[in-house]
Amino acid sequence: MATTKFEEMRIKQRFSVNLKAEGSLAGRKQQFLISNLSATGARLHFETGSDISPGMNITLVISIPGTILKVETAAEIIWVTRQHHAVSIGVRFKDTLSETMVQQLVKKN
Repeated sequence: MATTKFEEMRIKQRFSVNLKAEGSLAGRKQQFLISNLSATGARLHFETGSDISPGMNITLVISIPGTILKVETAAEIIWVTRQHHAVSIGVRFKDTLSETMVQQLVKKN
């Protein structure tokens, strides 16, 4: 099976999730849905009219399901895809999440 460029660049295992997050993107508060997560990055989905491009910075606050706890992290946008008003982005976290934190997010999901 052939691997893609993005798959070859990944150094941590990715997990399919359905997590809610909020954050600041291009100076706007935004709600996100996270569909996959690793210690080094995530795939986010949202609706926007803003100009979003690779290289932009984003601050995320990820809610841990079933708790009042949240994880805050800064990230860089690596890629962007658009379909009508729906946007998906791949982000790389500025600081790697601990494996314990990733497991808590995945386990609670």
